[in-house]
Amino acid sequence: MKTNSHQKKSSHRCNFRNNRKGAAVVEFAVCLPVILIIVMGSIQAASMMFLRQTMVQCAYEAAKVSVSFNGSPATATDAARRVAQGRRITSLDIQFSETNFNAVPKGQPIEVTVSAPGNSNSVLPFGLFADRRVSARAVMVKE
Repeated sequence: MKTNSHQKKSSHRCNFRNNRKGAAVVEFAVCLPVILIIVMGSIQAASMMFLRQTMVQCAYEAAKVSVSFNGSPATATDAARRVAQGRRITSLDIQFSETNFNAVPKGQPIEVTVSAPGNSNSVLPFGLFADRRVSARAVMVKE
C-alpha cells in the first residue's frame, strides 16, 4: 500500500510541474512584447538625447568661431561639421543670424541654429522621433 500512495504523490508532482511549465511559457509570451517595447523605446530615447546633445555642441562650436576676430560662416560651418562628423551625425543644417560676421559690431549677438533629422540619425528606423528634426541654438556676443 505504501508503494501505491508513493506513486500517486510522484505522479501528482510531475503533473504539477508540467502545468507550471505551461504557465511559465504563457507568462513569457505575454511579457516578452512589453519588455521589447520598453527596451526599444529606451534605445530610441537615448539615441535622440545623444543627437540633441550633439546639436548643442555643434551650435556652441559654430557660435564660438563666428564671434571670434576673423570668424566667417565657412569656418563656423566647418567647426560644427567636424563635431557632427566625429559623432557620425548626417544631414546637418546650419543657419546664422548674420551672413557677414565682420560687419557685426562688437557687443552684438550672433545666433547659430543647428538641426538634423531624427530618422537618418537614429539607431532604429521607426519610433516617436522618426519624423522629427532635432535642433539647438547658441547665441554669443561678438568680440
